Amino acid sequence: MNLSVAPAVGSAAAGSGPETAPVLAVKNIEVVYNSVILVLRGVSLEVPQGGIVALLGGNGAGKSTTLKSVSTLLASERGAVTKGSIEFRGKRTDNLMPGDMVGMGMVQVMEGRRCFAHLTVEENLTAGAYARPIKGKELNDALERVYAYFPRLKERRSSLAGYTSGGEQQMTAIGRAMMAKPSMLLLDEPSMGLAPQIVVEIFEIVRELNQKEGVSILLAEQNTNVALKYSDYGYILESGRIMMDGSAKALAENKDVKEFYLGMSSEGRKSFRDMKSYRRRKRWI
Repeated sequence: MNLSVAPAVGSAAAGSGPETAPVLAVKNIEVVYNSVILVLRGVSLEVPQGGIVALLGGNGAGKSTTLKSVSTLLASERGAVTKGSIEFRGKRTDNLMPGDMVGMGMVQVMEGRRCFAHLTVEENLTAGAYARPIKGKELNDALERVYAYFPRLKERRSSLAGYTSGGEQQMTAIGRAMMAKPSMLLLDEPSMGLAPQIVVEIFEIVRELNQKEGVSILLAEQNTNVALKYSDYGYILESGRIMMDGSAKALAENKDVKEFYLGMSSEGRKSFRDMKSYRRRKRWI
């Protein structure tokens, strides 16, 4: 799929996603909070089986709201999908609960890591298996599977999660999600607040998980550079609307994306302080 610019109404065309059959199909949804505040306007996107799709945009663009719409967590924040539809594996999820989504194989890793600070790393991981009650050898095997991806967690397994580093807490949050044996992960800002070398380490593990386990991934990120490096396809959100989508390579090479999200232009690298959102809207709408 070539790079495309979304129409003025802000929705991606119905067939504008990756060409493989989607495991997740978000179709022209609108999201309202408190029955008043319109946050998403005509958002459409697709995630193919076994693909990594990045949802990009600045703070407040609507990335987290999109992920919560997919995982059905909106109701806990007085939000609701008022138009459009969301299908996971061909099934409408409008009336499902978050626990139902986990049972179907979809797990969200929330922004900010959200570990149980008073529990050990291993107790946090074990909590992730609650949706599939396992014990004994099966539980130990599941833990060892997580430790194989995150060796650092095995070293810190007895440490209270609240006393581990930010990177270790992010690894714990992803590992806890893996304990539910998902077929699809929703990752919300996994790089937030982490040192660059830790970000690379985590994204390498995420890609390995995708390639070895076949887990489909929808990734919400402000770090456009690293997200496009590890993704197959991307969508750019602006003020609750999809403004642009295309292959990760096409987006990374696009002039507007380079200037407004990577801080680069024909004049060289720019400061993000010079990147004004109204200039993006003026160019793309």
